[in-house]
Amino acid sequence: MLASVRHLGAAQDGFTLSEMLVVLAILGIVVGGIAQLFTSGLLSERDQTNRTEAQRHARLGLDKLRREIHCAGTVAPTSGYPASAVTVTLGSYCQATGGATTVTWCTKDKNGIAPPVAGAQPYTLWRYVGSSCSGTGTPWASNLVDPPSVTAGRIFDASFVPAATLTQAGTGTLPSGTYSYVVTALLAGGAEVPGVVTSITASNAVTLGWSAYPGATSYNVYGRDGDFRLLRNVTAGTSFVDSGPAKLTADPLTLPSATINVSSTANFDAGPNAIVFASSGVVTCTSTTATSFTGCSGGLVGDYPQDTPVYSATSTRAPSAKLAVSLAVDASPADATQRFFLNDDIVLRNSRPS
Repeated sequence: MLASVRHLGAAQDGFTLSEMLVVLAILGIVVGGIAQLFTSGLLSERDQTNRTEAQRHARLGLDKLRREIHCAGTVAPTSGYPASAVTVTLGSYCQATGGATTVTWCTKDKNGIAPPVAGAQPYTLWRYVGSSCSGTGTPWASNLVDPPSVTAGRIFDASFVPAATLTQAGTGTLPSGTYSYVVTALLAGGAEVPGVVTSITASNAVTLGWSAYPGATSYNVYGRDGDFRLLRNVTAGTSFVDSGPAKLTADPLTLPSATINVSSTANFDAGPNAIVFASSGVVTCTSTTATSFTGCSGGLVGDYPQDTPVYSATSTRAPSAKLAVSLAVDASPADATQRFFLNDDIVLRNSRPS
């Protein structure tokens, strides 16, 4: 009996310490791998959530900015682009928060400095009521970084022909008054670069001079009257003399007439021309000489006295201003593999000179 019990006791096998250590090591590796897998998944989910939120905020910010700039009448500055801040002037018809008429959009760096310090990313897009990037504002987009060819948060870009220099000239038909002009540049591809309105109080005639715009093939001069009609396309040089309206030289002029003789056509393009004088209505002419419009048709039948002023009736107006905005969004600036870009060319619909 005793021998049988000893035999059974000797048959109860166990684990050695080394076996237990090996098993624990294997379990540790398996559990560690599973934990790492779950941790990686959680981190990836958080990263994607952050990126999605950053993109969503950027879209909302751009949408708000777009709606305000679309409604704006002017934008500042008119030089020195690209810029990190712009100020727009809104009309009373714009649905701006609190009835604001002047709004500034700007970027600040990660330390809250405006204009941003180069490399101090990420930036934040802010909106302020007023003409400066200070005071109590609202952040509309964060996690902004510098897109290609942009530094220090300069996300706004625009092109303007600088305001012309105006001086009074001695000979012309302009009565004493205040006259406004804008010069635009036409590029080889057909685009027209908007200009900056400038005014002068003068009489007789006004000489306009402006700086050459890179790539311009010609310039359009608009202005004088309240509708900013096209006065002349200048194909050579960077100056123009507005000597005032031409005057009829026939005594009287009888419409209809194919040729309309005037004192000068210097302020009109070679053709075609839409002109108007007194109650004539619009008269369309195909070309000009130095002292006449030719190939004319239309207009109200009747006699028109000598020295009646002749004005342009063209429907061509100066273009509206445009502002380009570039947003690069990245919740992890050190890794640009998932960088998100938002770009838009925004037309200031109420900026056309009038």
